[in-house]
Amino acid sequence: MIVDDESDVLEKVKAFLEEDDFQVVTVNNNRTALEMLADNKENNFGLLLIDTELPDHKKTALFSLKPASKIQSDISNEENFLQKPFTRDQLLAFVKRQM
Repeated sequence: MIVDDESDVLEKVKAFLEEDDFQVVTVNNNRTALEMLADNKENNFGLLLIDTELPDHKKTALFSLKPASKIQSDISNEENFLQKPFTRDQLLAFVKRQM
């Protein structure tokens, strides 16, 4: 699932990931994302990419989170963030590493 309020980012990321055979759901706000996660009893989402700011920076990034994981995601670990703007190859490498 990709959560971002910019429709062009959602479309671009979705296209990049679908070209590499990932199934992608996009939402444009956190409330909808939380509702979908609550309704999803089967934990079908392997990874969430959430639009946010990097810690201690004013730069935007996608934060990765595994919703089914019992381990808390470390928001101070820069490895969990992909800084915007990014290329298709950077996105795919990031998602594969996080999965």
